Amino acid sequence: MNPQKSKWLISGFLITLVSVSAFLTLGLSPYLKAAAERSDAFDMLGKCMAVESADILLIRQAGEQREVRLLGVEAPSMAGDPEQAMRLGLAPELLAREGLVSRNTLAAWVYRRGLRIEYPLGLETTDEEGRPYVYAEIAGVDLARKLLQGGQVVMTDVVHPRLELYLEMQASARERGLGIWRHLPQ
Repeated sequence: MNPQKSKWLISGFLITLVSVSAFLTLGLSPYLKAAAERSDAFDMLGKCMAVESADILLIRQAGEQREVRLLGVEAPSMAGDPEQAMRLGLAPELLAREGLVSRNTLAAWVYRRGLRIEYPLGLETTDEEGRPYVYAEIAGVDLARKLLQGGQVVMTDVVHPRLELYLEMQASARERGLGIWRHLPQ
């Protein structure tokens, strides 16, 4: 192929790529916003703007920001909450360190990335701070499940559709001594 023909082919490809990107960005945004405003839209796209702890995310969804809580899990307290530490059988300083590790791990996975957010209990079911419970996935990976597998969070007593799966993940991490479970005698 001669250089002139290659130049035209590459230029055409780049123009097509930019056009498709612009269409997807600008052309679909009204449809995504309309879907998010529907009362029955409980499975939507969002972007993680901040990670408060390994179970609380600040997301941007349909032009709005809101805090959400990962359903079925509780993060280790970064403040070393004595009550949580006693319940888990850890020293408060170990709990605080594990809380920081868990938050930083989650932040590295999700910060400024697109998430699939599902509200399996509806928007009206919230934690004590008014944050709706969600399942959050990135590239098809359930974040709470991934954190449980690494022993970076613990189960809560909230009943939800993935409860059995989460119990298996926590039991496996505990058995293998991962994350917070490595500090407990086997």
